[in-house]
Amino acid sequence: MEGRDYYEVRTEPKLVNLKSGEACEFEIFITPLCSCIIQEKIVCVGLDIKKGIEMNEHVTINAKTQMTTRLDYHELKEEKKLGEGSFGIVYLGEFRGNKVAIKKMREGCETEAKVREFEKEVSMLDKFRCEYLVHFYGAVFIPNKVCMVTEFAQYGSLRDLIKHEKDKSPKNRVKVKFMLDMAKGISYLHNNGIVHRDIKPDNLLVFSMDSDEKVNAKMTDFGSARNTNMLMTNMTFTKGIGTPKYMSPEVLNKEKYKMPSDIFSFAITMYECFKWKDPYPKSDFKYAWSIADFVATGKHLPQIEGIEDVTYNLLGKCGALMETFE
Repeated sequence: MEGRDYYEVRTEPKLVNLKSGEACEFEIFITPLCSCIIQEKIVCVGLDIKKGIEMNEHVTINAKTQMTTRLDYHELKEEKKLGEGSFGIVYLGEFRGNKVAIKKMREGCETEAKVREFEKEVSMLDKFRCEYLVHFYGAVFIPNKVCMVTEFAQYGSLRDLIKHEKDKSPKNRVKVKFMLDMAKGISYLHNNGIVHRDIKPDNLLVFSMDSDEKVNAKMTDFGSARNTNMLMTNMTFTKGIGTPKYMSPEVLNKEKYKMPSDIFSFAITMYECFKWKDPYPKSDFKYAWSIADFVATGKHLPQIEGIEDVTYNLLGKCGALMETFE
């Protein structure tokens, strides 16, 4: 007996030879490989050697494991494709009655290094729980089925909102709430010794446009294993990959990445949120390295219409935390 890819089955003894009038006890052991619901019929086969008659008896198994973050992919229902990223493809789906985002690793990309990075991110997502971080349901680790499952944000990311609602900028109180929620998420990570390293509008998911809601936006994608050397090595300045738009001066200057770097990235995200446009317009910054040079030399973005004095002063304070900014 081998069971399935989400549980294993074995019996003790596997085989027994009984004489006429004899009986025996046997045990069935089921080992779940993830959180799952098991509904199976196990067939016990008996053979009368003298008469050559085979007899089958069915043992019905109904079991449900405790909930963990190791999920059974049979319980995931994909509904439609939402987008693609470097990791793979993201789908809208359903898991046990909940609308979820299913982030699937690309087939053929399951290298040892990729799987190790995936496991590290899952471990971190599982460890940290906060209402200002996107809820993590769990992950599937079965080869060719590798994916992670998080709660679904109906409005997408802040980047999506800015891109698709260019002429429908929300009221400032809603923007303030977005940024307050993001700040609380960053604070939680920093208090737990985690540096996000990739704070930007793409990584803030929007769940509500009602500023009276307790939580309007949640941070995501904070578990990826990164270090400054890798970040700099992979910087290409092309097609938005490795763009320095949200990078702090010390990262661009190849200095040590610290928590204040997250604060700088948060300040640029806040600037973009209140401006509701690209913080570095192409008319002024034709090339990505123009942004890198602007930031690395400690220059400041100007105060513009829509950004009040109190907000701009706060942006300055975020920048002032940088050791190389002033």
